Amino acid sequence: MQLRHIAATAAITALALTACSSNDSSDKPADPKKLDSAASLACDDFAQGYKAADTQQERLDLAHKVNKWAPTSKTSRIADSGKILANGAAGSDGSWKLAADTFAQACLDAGWEN
Repeated sequence: MQLRHIAATAAITALALTACSSNDSSDKPADPKKLDSAASLACDDFAQGYKAADTQQERLDLAHKVNKWAPTSKTSRIADSGKILANGAAGSDGSWKLAADTFAQACLDAGWEN
């Protein structure tokens, strides 16, 4: 009876380990030089709205629109730069400029073209 219990425990442990080590490619980051669709949409929204985002409210609105897509992106730095953009939108003009430059550079580094 104890041998059967040990075998069952080993089988359950093996099954649990197999489930935790999935080879699903969607968990892997995208090639940093290739935009996934979420990154492309975030970069497009940013480029279309950046020049018109003069007030803090307009900046917050733009950051919200960009972050509709950015957090779901697997493209390197897009999700993190989206968070920086949101934080910068709530700050000073200098914070906004730095955050916007950071997001724009992440888009360009990933291959986004205007």
